[in-house]
Amino acid sequence: MVPFAPTTTKEVRAIDAMQAVKGGTGWAGTAPAGSVLRITDLEGTQVGDLVLFRADDPRDRFSAGNTRKMAGSIYVTSGATLWSTRYERLAELGEDTVGRHDLLASACTQYDYPIRFGVTGHRSCLANLTEALASHGIEEAGIPDPMNVFMSMDVGPKGELTILESTSKPGDHLDVRMLVDCIVALSACPQDLNPTNGGKSTDLGVEILHA
Repeated sequence: MVPFAPTTTKEVRAIDAMQAVKGGTGWAGTAPAGSVLRITDLEGTQVGDLVLFRADDPRDRFSAGNTRKMAGSIYVTSGATLWSTRYERLAELGEDTVGRHDLLASACTQYDYPIRFGVTGHRSCLANLTEALASHGIEEAGIPDPMNVFMSMDVGPKGELTILESTSKPGDHLDVRMLVDCIVALSACPQDLNPTNGGKSTDLGVEILHA
């Protein structure tokens, strides 16, 4: 396998022009092998929940657990592989102007907001991803735990987890190069009840580039 050289703006051309994923909503699309999905934080401190599926068999999908296991780390950045449930290499991380992402937290859901925050009817990443992926025939039960792009989480000495405000700034981006044809989906996380997004939900930019 040829090592992935980080992609720079001068080396790519757009297949799909940048789209704004409105804060608190989701987006899904298809990305062919060799293309680069670029996720851009347009206003800063915004987290995106990213999931991937093999286009030829969506039952084989991104696995945060397998990605942690194969990386030997809970942190991933440029050069890391995103693995599937069947240990297929789905994608590699390229240019990363933040260097801080989370592989521990599950997506926020309509089921945990009432328990954790005492609210109902709040937008959630799981609902966003479910809505976005419906046209691809992928239902809620088939959506895996995500890669939480730009999310900051600390692990304490006793294993305790602390959610921090994202360190991403306006214009920061992460490139994800597809190693196989993939269905991809992204939620601009609607969480505004803890520090995740700096207390508010804002837009993310997504575009598919080809080297």
